Amino acid sequence: APRPPLLNGSLWVVAGDPVWVTCGASSHPPPIVSVSRGRRVVAVAVYEPQVTMSLAAAAPEDAGEYLCRAENQHGESSLPFN
Repeated sequence: APRPPLLNGSLWVVAGDPVWVTCGASSHPPPIVSVSRGRRVVAVAVYEPQVTMSLAAAAPEDAGEYLCRAENQHGESSLPFN
């Protein structure tokens, strides 16, 4: 199963500023890594070690809980973040 995901990026943002959050996980075979908010997938990388979620200009409605998930045929692991 994939190792627990790690985040790289700032989670403190001023409205109007750009945002980049990279989530990565390692596994063999390579995982599918995704970032979702609720049921909506906002970024996905297939068979890559990481995915980057980016927002050109953060807005108050972008605040909330997100989930980084890594999965392959052996299992899954995830990491929630705000």
